[in-house]
Amino acid sequence: MEVLNVENFSWKSLFSLKGISIISLAAVAVAGAGTLAVSSSIAASNKIVDGVRFEGREIAGLTAPAAEKFFKKEAGKRIHALTFSYEGREFEIKPEDISLNANVDKAVSDAESYGRGDGVFKNLINQIKCSMGGREVKLTAAYNEESFKQKLDEIAAQINTEPANAFVNFYEDGTIERIPGVIGKKLDTEKIAESLKENLVALNLPSGKIELHPEETLPFITTEDIANIDSVIGSYSTSYYPGSRGDNIWLAANSLSNKIVKPGWTFSFNDTVGERTYAAGYQNAGVIVNGQADVGVGGGVCQVSSTLYNAVLLAGLTPTERTPHYFKSAYIGAGRDATVADGLIDFKFRNDLPHSVCLKAYASGSTLSIFVLGTRADLNGANISIEREGSDMAPSIYRVYTKDGQVIKDEFLHTDTYHTAKS
Repeated sequence: MEVLNVENFSWKSLFSLKGISIISLAAVAVAGAGTLAVSSSIAASNKIVDGVRFEGREIAGLTAPAAEKFFKKEAGKRIHALTFSYEGREFEIKPEDISLNANVDKAVSDAESYGRGDGVFKNLINQIKCSMGGREVKLTAAYNEESFKQKLDEIAAQINTEPANAFVNFYEDGTIERIPGVIGKKLDTEKIAESLKENLVALNLPSGKIELHPEETLPFITTEDIANIDSVIGSYSTSYYPGSRGDNIWLAANSLSNKIVKPGWTFSFNDTVGERTYAAGYQNAGVIVNGQADVGVGGGVCQVSSTLYNAVLLAGLTPTERTPHYFKSAYIGAGRDATVADGLIDFKFRNDLPHSVCLKAYASGSTLSIFVLGTRADLNGANISIEREGSDMAPSIYRVYTKDGQVIKDEFLHTDTYHTAKS
């Protein structure tokens, strides 16, 4: 085999090489020139080159107007209203609501750009690549994201719900009505908007209904918490004189009424009623301070805590913190009072029953009545009474459970010592 020596190269030696003829070289030159001419001709034409596809379909040979018509038709198939669904309700967002439009001009431009716009040799290479491997053109869209968010917010306004506690109504005839709680619902519109962004831009809109799933928040008192409340399991009443003291009693009673105490919970009188202040509406009335009769803001509130104490005992609940007055109270029996003072003395009880209880307090005219609503079955058919031993100045208090006329439990509670008021 003869090897061409580069250092001794000359056109004469080139023409004398075996296996290569001037005619062959000329043929290659002519063919190359012809190919470049065809490439230039294709690049100069207004038709899409061979191999350009849209979703696997050939669109080669289309002119720009024809391609525009093609892409508009395809966009028409894909653009439609978005339908959202929640609990049988439907909500619609129309394309015009969010200025959703296909980028037809861009799709046409992308389709036309293959194999043209560069130098002759690069155009030729790109045309060959396109013809052999194909090139996909995408049809995308643009929309107003703020408008989309606003429309989603409008839908959310029809779905969002604040949680509401379950409630128990108690009527004068003894009827108990249970009002179900409301589960809070909140639609995360930003999350929904983000999840659909890619579909909107790619013109891949969901064809069916889009199910909405708002976040749920249970109320503090649920329907299940009150489901078993069916009767009055304990109650007690005391009398008072109307006036500033009576007004204080009404305020405190109103603060604790309707409170639900779930199983295992401890109820605090002070935490529930709050501080007795002028700002809270309390007035000056008779109080005992350091063993001396006096006048102070919130006087009379101890009658509410004492009445509650007796209702709690008769309902089978568990007192955990209770303090007697310095002097025996006129409005309640000896040993059955429970004094309270802001930040100093509290009355507390715990619900050790299997189900929740609901407190109802009414102060009207000259009578304060407190009812404990609960589940009758929790007392296992027992009746509860409060009995006293000893004198008024040193009473011992017992809680007695009876069933079918027989004592089944006799519970010692406390022995109190009262002082004699100085004359």
